[in-house]
Amino acid sequence: MRDEVGREVVLHYRDGSTLRGALLREFSPSDHCVDVRAADGASLRVEFEGLKAVFFIKDPRRRDLEVEISAMDLHSRTSAASARVEFFDGEVVHGRVAQYSVEEHGFFLFPTAPESNNEKIFVVVQALKTLYVETLAEGEA
Repeated sequence: MRDEVGREVVLHYRDGSTLRGALLREFSPSDHCVDVRAADGASLRVEFEGLKAVFFIKDPRRRDLEVEISAMDLHSRTSAASARVEFFDGEVVHGRVAQYSVEEHGFFLFPTAPESNNEKIFVVVQALKTLYVETLAEGEA
């Protein structure tokens, strides 16, 4: 896994507010919180309890390249299954899920739309209304 310290993220809270910042340490679905440096320089530890999701922003150059060749789907070549996530606030996001465990506090969803500004989204399980995962047929992985 590439080094995520300093990576730009946007925290989406369940109350509808957002916070843009940079990761202060490596991030894992088994964590209970995310540590970020906010735009004003403040260091914050944000517990998952109040979060809906953590959006990992793409490098602008990578996003431009993906939009330019629009049909490119970097995640379709993995063994990830197609998924539809609906949050309690009504927002729906489509993408691919490589793995999910009920023991984790959330999971990573990889958006499939090339125009998406998000490389991946950490979905906090407690913020979900529904999760629909299309299973892979044998031989598709």
